[in-house]
Amino acid sequence: MYINNRVIPVTDRQVMLMSNNPVNVAFLPAGKKINIPWGTTLIKAANEAGVEVDAVCGGKGTCGKCRAKVIEGAISEATRSEADRLSLEELKNGYVLLCQRRILGDVVLETLPSLARQESNGSTKGKIIDAALEVAPLISKTYHELSRPTIKDQVADLERILNRLPRETRAGVRLLSQVPDVLREAGYCVTSVVQEGELIALEKGNTVSEMYGIAVDVGTTSVAGYLVDLARGKVTASVSAANRQRAHGADVVSRITYIMEDDKGLAELQKLIAQTIDEIVGKLLQQSGVPAEHIYVLTLIGNTVMSHLLLGVTPVGVASAPFVPAFSGSVRGAVADLGIKSLPAYTRFVLLPNVAGYVGSDTIGVILATKIYNLPGTWLAIDIGTNGEVVLASGNRLLTCSTAAGPAFEGACISQGMRAEPGAISQVRMENDVEITVIGDAEPVGICGSGLIDAVSEMIRLGIVKSSGRIKSPEDLPPGFPAALIRRIKQNGNGNKFILAEGEREVSITQSDINELQLGKGAVRAGIEILLTELDLKPSDLDGILLAGAFGSNLRPASLKGIGMLPDVPLSSIKPVGNAAGTGAILALLSKRQMEVALSLPRRIEHVELSLHHGFQRAFARGLSFEVKK
Repeated sequence: MYINNRVIPVTDRQVMLMSNNPVNVAFLPAGKKINIPWGTTLIKAANEAGVEVDAVCGGKGTCGKCRAKVIEGAISEATRSEADRLSLEELKNGYVLLCQRRILGDVVLETLPSLARQESNGSTKGKIIDAALEVAPLISKTYHELSRPTIKDQVADLERILNRLPRETRAGVRLLSQVPDVLREAGYCVTSVVQEGELIALEKGNTVSEMYGIAVDVGTTSVAGYLVDLARGKVTASVSAANRQRAHGADVVSRITYIMEDDKGLAELQKLIAQTIDEIVGKLLQQSGVPAEHIYVLTLIGNTVMSHLLLGVTPVGVASAPFVPAFSGSVRGAVADLGIKSLPAYTRFVLLPNVAGYVGSDTIGVILATKIYNLPGTWLAIDIGTNGEVVLASGNRLLTCSTAAGPAFEGACISQGMRAEPGAISQVRMENDVEITVIGDAEPVGICGSGLIDAVSEMIRLGIVKSSGRIKSPEDLPPGFPAALIRRIKQNGNGNKFILAEGEREVSITQSDINELQLGKGAVRAGIEILLTELDLKPSDLDGILLAGAFGSNLRPASLKGIGMLPDVPLSSIKPVGNAAGTGAILALLSKRQMEVALSLPRRIEHVELSLHHGFQRAFARGLSFEVKK
C-alpha cells in the first residue's frame, strides 16, 4: 500500500478479510466525499462519488488517462501498467492511475485539472439545424371549467373530466387517486394533460401555455439535452455533459465487455446514463426556470448499444455475428422505468427506433433532420464520432452502415487527447511555423479531435508525414525546409513526435496518435466506398456531403480531405449540419407527423453490414493511406 510515499505490498487474502470495513475517500478539487468498502478500486470510488473520470480503455490500465494524485492515505502498490505509463518522478510524487489501485484506508485524492468536471452547453454537442419547426406535439393540454357535482348531477369525478375529452381517452390508477383532491382544491377549474389517448396529469387552473418536453441525444462520449417549448414550438435551453459511462470505456465494445465480465455491469451502466440525464435535466431547468412538473415527455435517440444500456437491456447480442440486438423498434414508457429521478412520475419517454446492430436511432434522427430521404440527387450524410454512421441517399433508396471509427476523434486513445474543453488545441495552421488556436484562450494542455485532424492534414500537406502515416525524421526533409518546423520533430521511442506547443506543458502528436487517426478515418472512408459501390456510384456522382455530429460539423472540410477521410469532391459541396441527430429528436418531440416519419424510416433503409462485406478489408486497407494532395 502507499502510505507517506512508501509502497507496501497487499495480498488478496488481506483484501478479502477487510472488504467489509468502510473507509472514507475525499476528492479534490471537487470537494466530494464517499464512504466505501475497504479494497474498492479508486476508479469505482470516483464513479460512486460522482467524480468524472476518463477511462477510455475500460479500466484496463492501458490508456493512462485516469490519473490523480494521492495527497494522503493508504492504497495498494503500483502495478506494471502504471510503471509503463507514469514516470518514476510521478510515482514518487504520489501520482496513480485510478483504475489500478485499491483503497486500504481513508484517502484524499486530487484529480488533475483535465479530469475536473467542465460545465458545458449545447454547443459542445453541436448546434441543431436551423429549420422551421412544425408544431403538433405528442402532448395536448386542455383547460376545463367543470360543473360542480350536485344531488341532481352525481357524475363521478373522473368521468366528469373524461366526458370533456375524446372518447378513447383513458386514465391510470396512479392518476385516479389524485383526481378528487385536485378537482376540489381547484374549484373544478383544471387543465388536462393527454398523451396518446392517456390522461397522464391533471393540474389546477389554466396551465395550457406551460407545456414542455426534452429531446435527449445519448452519445457514447457525450449526451446533449434540449428543452423544447411545446406550446410555442421553440428550443428554450440546451446543455451537454460527458456520458458517465466513459468510466468503463470510451467505446461501446469496451462497455459490452464490462457487462460480460461483471454481473453487475449492466445495472451499473444503466445507472450511470440515468445519472447523466438527471444532470442534464437539472441544468436545463435551472437555465430556463421551467419547473419539472411541466415536463411531460422525453424523446431519446442513441446508437443501438446506448439504447439498450438506457433501458437496462443487455446488448451482448450485437457483440458478434450475426449482430442481433434485443430489440429494434421504438420503445415507450415512464421515465421512472429508466431510473431517471429528476422528473415527475407522469413524464413519459419515447425512444426512437434502431435500424440494426450498430446503426441506431441517432441515425434515424440524422435522416429525419436533414430530410436526406427526400433530397433530389445523390447525397451522403456522415455522423462522425466514436461510432461513425454513413447514410447514402440516391433516388428512392436509403443505405446505411456503421463504421468502427473508434474514440480517437473524441480525443480518446490519443496520448494528449481531450474533449473540446478549455485548454484543448482546436485548430492548427502551418507554414513557416505552427499557429494554434486553444479553446478558452488558455494555456494548451492537450488536443481535441478537430485540432488533431487539422495538424495531421497540415503535416501531410507539408510533407512531414508520409502517405503511410510515418512521421519523417529531420534528415529526411528537403533542403530549405522551414527550420522552425524541423526543430519540432523529436525522437520518441521507436518513432518520432511533432511538438505543437512548448512551454509549461508540451503538447505533441506522436506516431501512435497518427496511427490511431488512420484507423478511424480509414474505417469511415471504407464505409463511404462500400455504400457507393453498392449503388454502382462514383464520388463524382455525389451532389453533396453532409457532416453531422459534434465532431464532424466542427471540422474544416479541407482538413478532412487532406487526410483522405472524404472522397475527392469540391469543398463547396461539403456542408456541416450541426447535431442533426439531436435535431431529429426535437422534430419528433414537436410533431406527430415527424414522429410517424421517424417510425417509418427503418422499413425504407437498407443496412449494409461492413464486417461481413466481401470488399470491406480491401477498402479499409486503402483508407489507411493518407492521400497526399499536390
